[in-house]
Amino acid sequence: MKVVIERVGLGSLSRMGCVLGLMAAGLPSLVCGLLALGVVRPLLDWLAGWRDLSISLMGQELVRFDLLQFLGLDNAVIWLQSVAEASLAVFVLTVLAGALLSGALLALLVVLLGFTYNLLASATGGLVVEMAALPGPDERRSVERTADGEQA
Repeated sequence: MKVVIERVGLGSLSRMGCVLGLMAAGLPSLVCGLLALGVVRPLLDWLAGWRDLSISLMGQELVRFDLLQFLGLDNAVIWLQSVAEASLAVFVLTVLAGALLSGALLALLVVLLGFTYNLLASATGGLVVEMAALPGPDERRSVERTADGEQA
């Protein structure tokens, strides 16, 4: 039996795309969040060494300055400190927001693909799929028995 898929439902595609996006983005969001938490503290410690930088010549200090202020990185350090002090709830909410955003983007992509398919199917007639009917429960048992060599 041949069946033509003339149109796909965009509502079901959006729900499926959102679920798939959440599943596909959940683990990467968690890994990125854990990586960020692991990198922030060492980065802050490294940048703390840039606060009081001095240039000496023959044991005498010539110049002392704040390299972070000179490079305009004060705001970045303040932001990193706020990230480092964030609670577990903020971390979980951030990971969840990343997964939801990715799920919504994948849902949008899937809906756009479905819309494109619907436009192409209306112009070309759609996708033709060959299908075969499955035997019912009683017929399956008889098919299995005959496959084993027993009488049906």
